[in-house]
Amino acid sequence: MFTRLLCISTLLVLTHCGMGVFAQPAIQIEGGKKLDLGTVLRGTVVEQKVTIKNTGNAPLELGEVEASCGCTGTVLSRNSVRPGETGLLSITFNSRNFAGKVHKTVAVHSNASNEKRTVIEFSANVIDEIRIVPAHIWFKDAEVGTASRLKLTVKNNGKDPLKLTGWRSPLAGFTVLLPSEPIVYGDSVEVTVEFCPAKPAPMISDGMFLTTSNPRQPELFIPIYGSAKEFRFE
Repeated sequence: MFTRLLCISTLLVLTHCGMGVFAQPAIQIEGGKKLDLGTVLRGTVVEQKVTIKNTGNAPLELGEVEASCGCTGTVLSRNSVRPGETGLLSITFNSRNFAGKVHKTVAVHSNASNEKRTVIEFSANVIDEIRIVPAHIWFKDAEVGTASRLKLTVKNNGKDPLKLTGWRSPLAGFTVLLPSEPIVYGDSVEVTVEFCPAKPAPMISDGMFLTTSNPRQPELFIPIYGSAKEFRFE
Protein backbone atom coordinates (compact mmCIF):
# COMPACT_ATOMS: atom_id res chain seq x y z
CA MET A 1 0.00 0.00 0.00
CA PHE A 2 2.82 2.38 0.92
CA THR A 3 4.61 1.59 -2.32
CA ARG A 4 1.42 2.34 -4.29
CA LEU A 5 0.95 5.71 -2.56
CA LEU A 6 4.58 6.57 -3.15
CA CYS A 7 4.21 5.86 -6.87
CA ILE A 8 1.07 7.99 -7.11
CA SER A 9 2.78 10.87 -5.27
CA THR A 10 5.81 10.64 -7.53
CA LEU A 11 3.55 10.64 -10.61
CA LEU A 12 1.69 13.74 -9.38
CA VAL A 13 4.96 15.55 -8.70
CA LEU A 14 6.31 14.66 -12.13
CA THR A 15 3.06 15.70 -13.78
CA HIS A 16 3.11 19.03 -11.95
CA CYS A 17 6.74 19.61 -12.90
CA GLY A 18 5.98 18.70 -16.49
CA MET A 19 3.14 21.17 -16.61
CA GLY A 20 5.48 23.86 -15.30
CA VAL A 21 8.06 23.03 -17.94
CA PHE A 22 5.65 22.93 -20.88
CA ALA A 23 3.41 25.86 -19.87
CA GLN A 24 5.10 28.46 -22.06
CA PRO A 25 3.91 31.47 -24.08
CA ALA A 26 4.82 31.80 -27.76
CA ILE A 27 4.59 34.80 -30.07
CA GLN A 28 3.46 34.92 -33.67
CA ILE A 29 3.09 37.94 -35.95
CA GLU A 30 0.13 37.23 -38.18
CA GLY A 31 0.80 38.12 -41.81
CA GLY A 32 4.57 38.08 -41.32
CA LYS A 33 7.22 40.37 -39.89
CA LYS A 34 7.80 42.43 -43.05
CA LEU A 35 5.40 45.25 -43.93
CA ASP A 36 5.23 47.29 -47.14
CA LEU A 37 3.61 50.69 -46.63
CA GLY A 38 3.75 51.35 -50.37
CA THR A 39 4.06 54.85 -51.84
CA VAL A 40 3.76 57.62 -49.25
CA LEU A 41 3.44 61.35 -49.93
CA ARG A 42 6.13 63.17 -47.96
CA GLY A 43 4.73 64.89 -44.89
CA THR A 44 1.94 62.40 -44.25
CA VAL A 45 1.69 60.03 -41.28
CA VAL A 46 0.92 56.40 -42.16
CA GLU A 47 -0.51 53.89 -39.67
CA GLN A 48 -0.26 50.11 -39.86
CA LYS A 49 -1.79 47.67 -37.35
CA VAL A 50 0.01 44.41 -36.62
CA THR A 51 -1.73 41.42 -35.02
CA ILE A 52 0.27 39.63 -32.31
CA LYS A 53 -0.97 36.13 -31.42
CA ASN A 54 -0.08 33.98 -28.42
CA THR A 55 0.34 30.46 -29.81
CA GLY A 56 1.61 29.09 -26.49
CA ASN A 57 -0.22 27.75 -23.43
CA ALA A 58 0.65 30.46 -20.89
CA PRO A 59 0.02 34.22 -20.80
CA LEU A 60 2.21 36.24 -23.19
CA GLU A 61 3.54 39.38 -21.49
CA LEU A 62 4.50 42.14 -23.90
CA GLY A 63 7.11 44.57 -22.62
CA GLU A 64 9.11 47.40 -24.18
CA VAL A 65 8.60 48.24 -27.85
CA GLU A 66 11.65 49.94 -29.36
CA ALA A 67 11.71 51.75 -32.72
CA SER A 68 14.84 52.27 -34.82
CA CYS A 69 13.88 55.89 -35.56
CA GLY A 70 12.15 58.80 -33.88
CA CYS A 71 9.89 58.99 -36.95
CA THR A 72 8.15 55.82 -35.77
CA GLY A 73 5.52 55.62 -33.03
CA THR A 74 4.10 52.46 -31.43
CA VAL A 75 1.07 51.67 -29.25
CA LEU A 76 0.07 48.26 -27.85
CA SER A 77 -3.63 47.49 -27.38
CA ARG A 78 -2.78 45.22 -24.42
CA ASN A 79 0.31 44.10 -22.53
CA SER A 80 -0.91 40.61 -21.61
CA VAL A 81 -2.27 38.17 -24.18
CA ARG A 82 -3.85 34.90 -23.06
CA PRO A 83 -3.20 31.61 -24.92
CA GLY A 84 -4.92 31.53 -28.30
CA GLU A 85 -5.82 35.23 -28.18
CA THR A 86 -4.42 38.24 -30.04
CA GLY A 87 -3.37 41.83 -29.40
CA LEU A 88 -2.71 44.75 -31.73
CA LEU A 89 0.45 46.77 -32.22
CA SER A 90 -0.17 50.11 -33.95
CA ILE A 91 2.86 51.43 -35.88
CA THR A 92 2.87 55.00 -37.22
CA PHE A 93 5.48 56.40 -39.60
CA ASN A 94 5.98 60.16 -40.10
CA SER A 95 7.42 60.70 -43.58
CA ARG A 96 8.15 64.43 -43.20
CA ASN A 97 11.97 64.19 -43.24
CA PHE A 98 12.37 61.42 -45.82
CA ALA A 99 12.54 60.93 -49.58
CA GLY A 100 12.88 57.77 -51.65
CA LYS A 101 13.14 54.25 -50.26
CA VAL A 102 12.88 53.98 -46.46
CA HIS A 103 13.51 50.92 -44.28
CA LYS A 104 12.82 50.91 -40.52
CA THR A 105 12.38 48.36 -37.73
CA VAL A 106 10.34 47.92 -34.55
CA ALA A 107 11.32 45.39 -31.85
CA VAL A 108 8.84 43.90 -29.37
CA HIS A 109 10.25 42.48 -26.12
CA SER A 110 8.24 39.72 -24.41
CA ASN A 111 8.42 36.57 -22.30
CA ALA A 112 7.81 34.37 -25.36
CA SER A 113 9.64 31.07 -25.26
CA ASN A 114 10.33 31.08 -28.98
CA GLU A 115 11.49 34.71 -29.39
CA LYS A 116 12.27 37.16 -26.61
CA ARG A 117 12.87 40.04 -29.03
CA THR A 118 10.66 40.05 -32.11
CA VAL A 119 11.78 42.40 -34.89
CA ILE A 120 9.18 43.77 -37.32
CA GLU A 121 10.46 45.48 -40.48
CA PHE A 122 8.60 47.99 -42.63
CA SER A 123 9.46 49.79 -45.84
CA ALA A 124 8.00 52.69 -47.80
CA ASN A 125 8.69 54.75 -50.89
CA VAL A 126 8.38 58.43 -49.96
CA ILE A 127 7.70 60.87 -52.78
CA ASP A 128 7.08 64.61 -52.87
CA GLU A 129 3.64 65.85 -53.86
CA ILE A 130 5.51 68.21 -56.16
CA ARG A 131 8.51 66.78 -57.99
CA ILE A 132 10.91 69.00 -59.91
CA VAL A 133 13.46 67.54 -62.35
CA PRO A 134 16.29 68.42 -62.40
CA ALA A 135 16.51 69.32 -58.73
CA HIS A 136 18.82 72.27 -59.46
CA ILE A 137 19.44 74.74 -62.30
CA TRP A 138 22.86 74.82 -63.96
CA PHE A 139 23.90 77.64 -66.31
CA LYS A 140 27.41 76.80 -67.47
CA ASP A 141 29.29 79.62 -69.23
CA ALA A 142 26.24 81.79 -69.82
CA GLU A 143 27.20 84.72 -72.06
CA VAL A 144 26.78 88.34 -71.02
CA GLY A 145 23.88 89.95 -72.89
CA THR A 146 22.61 86.62 -74.23
CA ALA A 147 19.65 84.71 -72.83
CA SER A 148 20.37 81.12 -71.81
CA ARG A 149 17.27 78.93 -71.49
CA LEU A 150 16.67 75.69 -69.61
CA LYS A 151 13.57 73.63 -68.88
CA LEU A 152 12.35 72.17 -65.60
CA THR A 153 9.74 69.42 -65.40
CA VAL A 154 7.21 69.91 -62.60
CA LYS A 155 5.03 66.90 -61.73
CA ASN A 156 1.96 66.92 -59.50
CA ASN A 157 1.82 63.80 -57.30
CA GLY A 158 -0.81 65.36 -55.04
CA LYS A 159 -4.52 64.64 -55.23
CA ASP A 160 -5.60 68.23 -55.94
CA PRO A 161 -4.89 70.36 -59.05
CA LEU A 162 -1.62 72.24 -58.61
CA LYS A 163 -1.24 75.90 -59.52
CA LEU A 164 2.22 77.47 -59.80
CA THR A 165 1.42 80.89 -58.40
CA GLY A 166 4.71 82.76 -58.58
CA TRP A 167 8.46 82.87 -58.16
CA ARG A 168 11.25 85.05 -56.79
CA SER A 169 15.04 85.08 -57.03
CA PRO A 170 17.78 87.54 -56.05
CA LEU A 171 19.77 86.56 -59.16
CA ALA A 172 19.83 89.53 -61.57
CA GLY A 173 18.82 88.69 -65.12
CA PHE A 174 16.94 85.53 -64.11
CA THR A 175 13.34 84.97 -65.34
CA VAL A 176 10.78 82.15 -65.06
CA LEU A 177 7.88 81.52 -67.47
CA LEU A 178 5.09 79.83 -65.49
CA PRO A 179 2.15 77.91 -67.03
CA SER A 180 -1.23 79.58 -66.68
CA GLU A 181 -3.25 76.37 -66.24
CA PRO A 182 -3.18 74.18 -63.12
CA ILE A 183 -1.47 70.79 -63.23
CA VAL A 184 -3.89 67.90 -62.59
CA TYR A 185 -3.00 64.83 -60.53
CA GLY A 186 -0.34 62.68 -62.18
CA ASP A 187 0.46 65.20 -64.91
CA SER A 188 3.58 67.26 -65.45
CA VAL A 189 4.49 70.47 -67.27
CA GLU A 190 7.69 72.04 -68.53
CA VAL A 191 8.71 75.36 -67.01
CA THR A 192 11.18 77.53 -68.91
CA VAL A 193 13.84 79.38 -66.91
CA GLU A 194 15.99 82.05 -68.52
CA PHE A 195 19.21 83.78 -67.48
CA CYS A 196 20.67 86.83 -69.21
CA PRO A 197 23.72 87.99 -67.23
CA ALA A 198 24.69 91.65 -67.30
CA LYS A 199 28.30 91.04 -66.26
CA PRO A 200 30.76 88.15 -66.01
CA ALA A 201 30.72 85.92 -62.94
CA PRO A 202 33.25 83.09 -62.47
CA MET A 203 30.86 81.31 -60.14
CA ILE A 204 27.10 81.57 -59.60
CA SER A 205 25.59 80.12 -56.43
CA ASP A 206 22.05 81.34 -55.93
CA GLY A 207 18.50 80.03 -56.07
CA MET A 208 14.85 80.65 -56.77
CA PHE A 209 11.68 80.16 -54.72
CA LEU A 210 8.68 78.72 -56.51
CA THR A 211 5.30 79.36 -54.83
CA THR A 212 2.40 76.93 -55.28
CA SER A 213 -1.22 76.35 -54.32
CA ASN A 214 -0.31 73.21 -52.35
CA PRO A 215 -0.80 73.96 -48.61
CA ARG A 216 1.76 71.31 -47.63
CA GLN A 217 4.40 72.60 -50.05
CA PRO A 218 3.52 76.28 -50.53
CA GLU A 219 7.08 77.21 -51.47
CA LEU A 220 9.90 75.22 -53.06
CA PHE A 221 13.56 76.19 -53.26
CA ILE A 222 15.58 75.33 -56.37
CA PRO A 223 19.35 76.03 -56.29
CA ILE A 224 20.95 77.89 -59.23
CA TYR A 225 24.59 77.24 -60.14
CA GLY A 226 26.87 78.12 -63.03
CA SER A 227 29.05 80.89 -64.43
CA ALA A 228 28.83 83.86 -66.80
CA LYS A 229 31.42 85.05 -69.30
CA GLU A 230 31.87 87.90 -71.78
CA PHE A 231 30.63 87.27 -75.28
CA ARG A 232 33.46 86.81 -77.75
CA PHE A 233 32.91 87.09 -81.47
CA GLU A 234 34.80 84.49 -83.43
